[in-house]
Amino acid sequence: MKSITSLLSLALLLASSANGAQHMKKHYRRGPSATFNQPAPTTTAAAPPPLTSAASGSTIKRGLSFNDVSLTRDFTSSQVSFAYNWDSAHEGALPAGVNYFPMFFSNLPDHSTQWLDNANKAIASGSTHLLFINEPDLSSQGNTSPQDAAKQWMQFMQPFAGKATLVSPAITNGAPPMGTGWMDDFLAACTQLGCQVDAIAAHIYDSATNVAYYQKYITDLGTRYKRPVLITEFGASGSVEQQQQFLQTMVPFLDGLDSVTHYAWFMTAVNNLVNADASLTALGKTYVSS
Repeated sequence: MKSITSLLSLALLLASSANGAQHMKKHYRRGPSATFNQPAPTTTAAAPPPLTSAASGSTIKRGLSFNDVSLTRDFTSSQVSFAYNWDSAHEGALPAGVNYFPMFFSNLPDHSTQWLDNANKAIASGSTHLLFINEPDLSSQGNTSPQDAAKQWMQFMQPFAGKATLVSPAITNGAPPMGTGWMDDFLAACTQLGCQVDAIAAHIYDSATNVAYYQKYITDLGTRYKRPVLITEFGASGSVEQQQQFLQTMVPFLDGLDSVTHYAWFMTAVNNLVNADASLTALGKTYVSS
């Protein structure tokens, strides 16, 4: 097993070399994807005082990605509006008022056979969005061609048109044919088949010091696809202080960007947004207060 130091060094090298060349993943059957392993906190820095958001008083775009629902306990619906877990159902309760977004992770039987029932139950319980294949442009994740993804869309997503907002596969920020190259081909295939794709999902990882890249990449997604954008995973390598500074800039930016409707930091996990007792870390407090 590689050390955390070597993993972080590799992630930074990959990020700086191409602003999104194929990135390293840690994959769980139902779980997360990231370009780096989150280091344990190296600081006891307190969270900064709350900042005035560009979207103050408007719809909350901030959300949570999780594997263990119990770790979402100390968040409130005044801080986050949605949550998802790379699956189509979850055990336990989310905070009151937080909307659950089911995901069709892939067409493997452990996901596809339960999808229709779980999606219908979620919509009946108030879910407003359905998420589709996780990182189809990455072999260690969804690993699906644009053409096959469009066919799967017609089978698994299209039946829910008009019942929820149907969100595209979540692409990486890898260079074409990954990333936007993959999405372009998917949407072209969907046009031929008659898919209704209501919104675009994307992930982005890089260095916490490369804020301009994040802002340009995310802005360009809205311009390119002319659909609402959900940044369902974003993370930034660096020290906790650098990540805090990053979020203090990026959260108001995302709140003020009209094309982005939802975003979720990767992820609601111990030594990331929360401690082992589910209380918010300094980084978690920064995420909800920026």
